[in-house]
Amino acid sequence: MKRLTDVSFWDEGWWQRKRPERLYLYRDLDYEMVQLLRQAGRTKGCRTLEVGGGGSRILPYLGRKFGFQVIGSDFSWRGCVLLKANLSLQGVNGGVVCEDLIQSSLATESFDLVYSQGLIEHFDDILPAIMEHVRLLKEDGRLVLVVPNLQGVQGQIFAKLAPPLWQAHHVFGPSELGATLTRLGLQDIQTGYLGSFNILIGFDPRWTAFRKWPRVVWFLVHASVRVMSGLISFVLRLSPWRPHSRLFSPAFFAVATKPHRGFAHDVGSE
Repeated sequence: MKRLTDVSFWDEGWWQRKRPERLYLYRDLDYEMVQLLRQAGRTKGCRTLEVGGGGSRILPYLGRKFGFQVIGSDFSWRGCVLLKANLSLQGVNGGVVCEDLIQSSLATESFDLVYSQGLIEHFDDILPAIMEHVRLLKEDGRLVLVVPNLQGVQGQIFAKLAPPLWQAHHVFGPSELGATLTRLGLQDIQTGYLGSFNILIGFDPRWTAFRKWPRVVWFLVHASVRVMSGLISFVLRLSPWRPHSRLFSPAFFAVATKPHRGFAHDVGSE
């Protein structure tokens, strides 16, 4: 299994520009993701782990709003510091573990809910990464995986305007993810798209197509697209009509249950 990103990709290219913030559910994507996790967590006190949870706004929200016992792990030091700040901002007593997913110190079968958002697609082979998620789940625990949808418009934008970002992602879809969970022997598998619309144009050096543009023009394009996307997402958040699609949905998901015994160990011996 090969990583498609390293620590500097996150520390210098992502978390460096972030500040502590709360989660506000004005986007239909965030609202649907929270509802998905709430249903998977089932009960107050659910012991919950977000893998790759650096800087997460959702994990503190789950702790504050639904009473989940929350822990986040990440290999980025800056991401872990930001997660601690976000937990403190919402008054949530959650845990933060700064370590590599593949060399985790967390105990096997110790969580009722394990999830990640925007993590497994940064490996060339998603199977070992998912197996580590499943290792941490208790029997009958729930797994939730949320992945950016790069088979639609956003993926085309990455490929043409931000090749470094495109190369940092293993592009696949809900059917491949569902097939991988089936191969692992997980049960009650559900897959689908999350959110109806979101387009991102970034404002950092990885967007190489804009390097020769005047920075003010680049920023205006970035800001205009962000405002437009936010408004559309907000309208759809309030609407009973949310058209999920491969073309425009910003993410897709899979939910599954860990059965009682003997599911993934056989996979590794194939």
